[in-house]
Amino acid sequence: MASQSTDPNAPTGGRVRRFALRYWVALILLVLAAVFIAQNRDPVGIHILWITVSAPMWLFFTVLLVVGILVGLLLRRRRRS
Repeated sequence: MASQSTDPNAPTGGRVRRFALRYWVALILLVLAAVFIAQNRDPVGIHILWITVSAPMWLFFTVLLVVGILVGLLLRRRRRS
């Protein structure tokens, strides 16, 4: 009978694959973000109440992403352990 390691810190094939998958997904998202920024460099006007702001569209989307992340962090529920 083959002995199996019971060390929880020992690297496993599944853990290594999952780790590599995270980097691939991050790399793909980074490339997509770069393509999005390259294609959306034209300035657009956004009307906020009585103010008109002109900036590249990718900048507006980045600001919206940050606001969404902050709202998500403020409203997240803590899990019970």
